[in-house]
Amino acid sequence: MLTRIISAAVGIVICVLVFIFGEMWPFLYSIALAIVSLISCLEFLTAKKLQKKIPILVLTALFAVSMPLASGTAFWYLPLLIYTFALFVLLVFMREKVSINDITFAYAGTVLITLALSSMAYLIMSREGWYAFYATVTLAGPWLADSCAYFSGRFLGKHKLAPVISPKKTVEGAIGGGVGTIALLQVVGLIFQFIVYRNMHVNYLALLVIGIYVAFVSVCGDLVFSAVKRECGIKDYGSIMPGHGGLLDRFDSVLFCAPFVLLISEVWGLMSK
Repeated sequence: MLTRIISAAVGIVICVLVFIFGEMWPFLYSIALAIVSLISCLEFLTAKKLQKKIPILVLTALFAVSMPLASGTAFWYLPLLIYTFALFVLLVFMREKVSINDITFAYAGTVLITLALSSMAYLIMSREGWYAFYATVTLAGPWLADSCAYFSGRFLGKHKLAPVISPKKTVEGAIGGGVGTIALLQVVGLIFQFIVYRNMHVNYLALLVIGIYVAFVSVCGDLVFSAVKRECGIKDYGSIMPGHGGLLDRFDSVLFCAPFVLLISEVWGLMSK
């Protein structure tokens, strides 16, 4: 427990530093997300030992970094097109070393990871200020859901949610995570409106919709990547965060929620002056 809390605290400090300096230099968000994308994609490849296949490793690394960095430009789609073409070309010229199973596993996971993180990068970079607010809403929803679910399940959990895939998750934990997320996202809005910025008006109804969505989808995202871990025979995707596992273990639920936050922001708006 202590290791988990300390590790989480270090991660929060890093996020806060990015938020603070990102207000002055927004491109830091793209750089930070490119790093997260790179590490997460490499962890995903390592789950099936594909990091040993150098062509896949190099192409994935280049794609993972370039996609978030290009997300705010008119050419955001080029890394995806090049990566798609290059990976499948490997089947023609390196058929003895690379199988279709290797390609499809690498492609499905890394495209999901990079597109989701790129949507978050675009959400932040396309705004005209209040960058930390958009970043916090995107990250806080899934992470609050996970934390609330952890403590609710620890003290109240009785009924297993998905015992084969994730034995420790409970129905009570999922409900507690959902309720906690919906409530705490409203608190996040209040903090930014009345303490952090003071010159903005938060769309609390939009935050409510995001909270409801995240309450359900973040659990699904966690279970999807847990199923992949089970299939690959591993416990965690990495060990960069002691007590939590790898970065992908922390961002798995974020991946399924970030595109929806972007959608709500574009269609409805999360805040106004």
